[in-house]
Amino acid sequence: MDNTTITIRYGMSNSVSRAFDENLTVGALLRDTSILGALSAPEGCVAVSNGQTLCSDAYVADYSSITLERQASSKA
Repeated sequence: MDNTTITIRYGMSNSVSRAFDENLTVGALLRDTSILGALSAPEGCVAVSNGQTLCSDAYVADYSSITLERQASSKA
C-alpha cells in the first residue's frame, strides 16, 4: 500500500503533515482523535480543499492540503 503525505490545517497556525494510507477517507480523518488533538481542533469539523467541502467518502490521498473548519451551527 502506498502512503501519501498530506498537510492538514486548522486555524491560522496549526498544521500537521503526515503520510496517510491511500485508502483513508475524509470521514475517517475527521474521526481521528490524534489528528484533531495535534491541531487543537474540535470534533464535528468539516474538511475543505480549494474552497470545496469534501464528502466523507472522498479519499484523503486525492488532495495535497486539507483545511479543517468548524461546522456552522444552525439555530432554529
